[in-house]
Amino acid sequence: MSNFTPANREFESIAEFELTLLKEEYFFIQNTIEDYNRQIWVIKALGITGTGAAIALTLQEKQGLIALLGCAIPAFFWVLEGQWKHFQRGFYPRAAELERILVTEYNLRGPAIFGDWSRVFKRTNKPKRNGLLWDGILNPSVFISYVLEIGFLLMLSIVKLR
Repeated sequence: MSNFTPANREFESIAEFELTLLKEEYFFIQNTIEDYNRQIWVIKALGITGTGAAIALTLQEKQGLIALLGCAIPAFFWVLEGQWKHFQRGFYPRAAELERILVTEYNLRGPAIFGDWSRVFKRTNKPKRNGLLWDGILNPSVFISYVLEIGFLLMLSIVKLR
């Protein structure tokens, strides 16, 4: 965390003070979003590891029931990652608002980390639907890997049950 303390600095004007606070908030939010990304990757890795263990155990024991029960592992991590993604998306509107303020009110050319990324990937900072279900669990960046894992485990359970 930054050791920046506005009270210890001398500012020429209230506008300079406000600009400093806005920049600090912007980069704090960007760091927070990145911290969520790091945690989301850890969650995804743990989920894949658990699924891999269920697959290995199914193949070793030749029991389709293990694969069927193993579907709970990616389902659990899917919900967990969905929660983290939902919390992370709560910071997007403020990041976009801060970029707009810095560009329009202070005539800066940047920062544009969030805006440029959103534009390139055709994303919006305001989702069509709000809530944990839509922002998190059914977010394509969250659910695709888990649906594939569950689908593979279900196919494995059918093959091993015969």
